[in-house]
Amino acid sequence: MDIDWLSRQGNTHQSNNDAVAVGIRNNKLVIVIMDAAEKGTNPSTFSKHWVTILTRTFLSKPDLYSEPETIHQLKEKHNTLKKQNFRLEVASFCLVEINLNTLKGNIVWLGDCRIGISISHDIQWINKPHNLINQHQITAIPNELCNPYVLTRSLKARRFEEPDFLSFSLEQKHELHLSTDGYWREHLEDNTPLAHCEDDVSRLRIRNIKNKSIKQTHEVFNFFLIT
Repeated sequence: MDIDWLSRQGNTHQSNNDAVAVGIRNNKLVIVIMDAAEKGTNPSTFSKHWVTILTRTFLSKPDLYSEPETIHQLKEKHNTLKKQNFRLEVASFCLVEINLNTLKGNIVWLGDCRIGISISHDIQWINKPHNLINQHQITAIPNELCNPYVLTRSLKARRFEEPDFLSFSLEQKHELHLSTDGYWREHLEDNTPLAHCEDDVSRLRIRNIKNKSIKQTHEVFNFFLIT
């Protein structure tokens, strides 16, 4: 598979707090992408810690997890965050695990990182972000929102929040995309050039997904490959 990781620090940020980990073992692919807010003592380290620990955890089993098993594993890992001194950090993350033989997968997410598929240039996003504007389409929230992109659910060390979970299927010709909101919203939806984006901008694209050998385009500090 061909892996292309684009990640750029936002113009208003002190550091790039996005990260991604890709794990492949036998017939299983696990990817975790994360976007930490500029809160707490070390959001960048928080992202790197969470994406790597989740990828190793979900890569350790040969079969895809069920939803109850997934929640159990997440709760166990969440309990370690306070011990790691991540008490004040807040983040969005998205986890995907795919059986490379069947191309069936599961997605788990909190916040506004997204997973999508494409055949050409158009990306079809699979999961919906946990923010006010998305919740407004479902429940009765006043039209005059101060910030429609405020998160309604996120990863926090002080309290475990239930993620959403869904299943999906890929085809051989599909490209897989994982993105932080700096890319899918500020860059793609708002048409902001990458050089002018205020938020961190990150996107992972995978082509030829059934090929189990990995060809990585770039080596950067916030990309982790686990085998």
